[in-house]
Amino acid sequence: MIAFKPSSGRVALRTGDGSFVQAEQTDASVLREGANLHGNMQVVGPETWSEEGEQARYEVFVLGRGLSQQAVEMEMR
Repeated sequence: MIAFKPSSGRVALRTGDGSFVQAEQTDASVLREGANLHGNMQVVGPETWSEEGEQARYEVFVLGRGLSQQAVEMEMR
């Protein structure tokens, strides 16, 4: 994960192909910036992501995928 905005629950991640995914956390789990999250990031909608090496699971709503870094930076302000 590259950024987390606690006030909105927004999360931004860089995928393996270099593009970005933006999601909104929909559960009350404590998400830490810098977490290495895994899960389905190919579709828009509700998903469950997990943290590599941990048992933590996070409920999110994927808002956008295939985004540019500039688009994510503007949204995360």
